[in-house]
Amino acid sequence: MNMKTNFNIGERIHELRLNSGLSQEKLALRANITTTYLGLLERNLKNPTVKIIEQICNQLNISLSDFFSPSHTPENSEDAVSLQILAQISDKSEDEKLLILQTVKNISKLCDLSKKQALDALQKDAQKG
Repeated sequence: MNMKTNFNIGERIHELRLNSGLSQEKLALRANITTTYLGLLERNLKNPTVKIIEQICNQLNISLSDFFSPSHTPENSEDAVSLQILAQISDKSEDEKLLILQTVKNISKLCDLSKKQALDALQKDAQKG
């Protein structure tokens, strides 16, 4: 059996954190560790206990076995930008989240309106020419 015996825990934490769209500060806060300690873990300057890895995994919504499976990526099929948006609003109150949602909907309507106006202008130009 040809197995890779070196597993880089720091790189794995870093990879999963970025895939989740979390800053070091947000993940550290949620995992109940300091940002400095998380940075040291990601740079392989400290070795975490299984308990610390478990705390990090809980915040990344993955199991310990998934953490140690390098080919596993979180089951979230959302793109990286969507994950970053979710990470930014996760600690907001329900009222703040509703306000943000309404703002996003309004921006989306404006984008759709702009597209429609642009298409209408193109169609008018095509009819003239």
